[in-house]
Amino acid sequence: MSPKIVVFEPDGIYRTIIENILLKNNYKPYFTDSSAECKVVVDEVRPDIIILDIKAAKPNDFRILSDLKVLSRAPILLTTDESVDDYMPALGNKNVTIVLPKPLKGAEVARVLENLLTVDSRVWFGIHNYLPGLRKLRKVRLKRSTQVRTCIKTILTEMRAWGFNFSHETEMDLVWQEILINAVYHAHGYTNEKKERVAIELPDPYEVEVTYGASENAFGIAVRDFMGTLTPEIIITALRQTIEQQQLIERAAQTGEDISQIVLDRGRGIDLIRQLSGEYYFIIDPGNSTEVIIIYDRYYEKDDAVGSLKIFDLSYYLGSGAPRG
Repeated sequence: MSPKIVVFEPDGIYRTIIENILLKNNYKPYFTDSSAECKVVVDEVRPDIIILDIKAAKPNDFRILSDLKVLSRAPILLTTDESVDDYMPALGNKNVTIVLPKPLKGAEVARVLENLLTVDSRVWFGIHNYLPGLRKLRKVRLKRSTQVRTCIKTILTEMRAWGFNFSHETEMDLVWQEILINAVYHAHGYTNEKKERVAIELPDPYEVEVTYGASENAFGIAVRDFMGTLTPEIIITALRQTIEQQQLIERAAQTGEDISQIVLDRGRGIDLIRQLSGEYYFIIDPGNSTEVIIIYDRYYEKDDAVGSLKIFDLSYYLGSGAPRG
C-alpha cells in the first residue's frame, strides 16, 4: 500500500509540482485547501507524513502545528519560498525540524520522505544514502585536532582530481573546518580547550569519521562523531542566536550603537553550514552518534537561498525502537 501524505498547499503551481513528485515516488497525496480541512483530513486519513506550506501554517502563531500533533504522530514537513529565518523561533517552539525550500527539488523531497518513513539509522547515516550513483568514496578517521587541516587539504586535492572545480573553495574550506573542529572538540566535551586553542587527542575508542565521495554530478562530505551530543534544540537555538545577532548588527549600523559586548561567537559554525553549503543534513542519534552531511551539486553548489532546515532526530520520529546501524 502506498504511503499516505496530506498536503496543505494553497498555491496551484506548487500543488502540481508536489503532486508530480509524490506520484512519481509512489505516494498517495491528499490535498487540502484550509487549516480546518487539513485537520479533518488528517484525522480521517491517518497519514504517514504531513506537508504544509509555511505561510499557510503561520496564522494564529502556527496553532495548526500543535493541533496536528494532537491528531497524528506523523512527521510534519514544512515548505517555503521565503527565508526560514523569520520563522525560526516558532519552529523551535513547535518542534518542527524539516523545512524545504521552494521550488522543491524532486530528488531532495524523495530523500527526505524516505528517511522519515524508514527511520532506520542504517538508512539515515552514511553519505552513500545521499549520493545516488556514488562512484568514488574515501574515509578518514581523526583522533587529534592537529589532523584537521591535513584532512581538509587532502579532500580538496582529491575533489579537484575527481573533476570538481568549484568557484567557492574558500567558503567550502571554512565550513568544513568549522564542522571538523566542532566534531573533535565540542562533541567530546573539549569546549574550553577549543576556546583556548589547545591541541587535543581523543582517548580510545573515540574518533571522528570523515567520509567524502562523488557521483557523476555531485560531491559530498560527511562528518560523524560517535557521541550524539548535538540536539535539534542546540541547532535551532544557535541559529536563532546568529539571526538575532545579525539583526543587532544591522540596527547598529544605522544607529551607531556599540554592541561589541553583546555579540557572541556561539552558533557561527552551524550558521556557516547553512549559509555557505549546498544541500545539507544534520543526522542525530542521541547519545550514540551525530553526522553532518553536505552535498554540492556540480553545477549548483549553493541553490536553496538559505531556506531549508533538515534535522533528522532518530529518537523524535520513532522513540527507542529504531534500528541502529
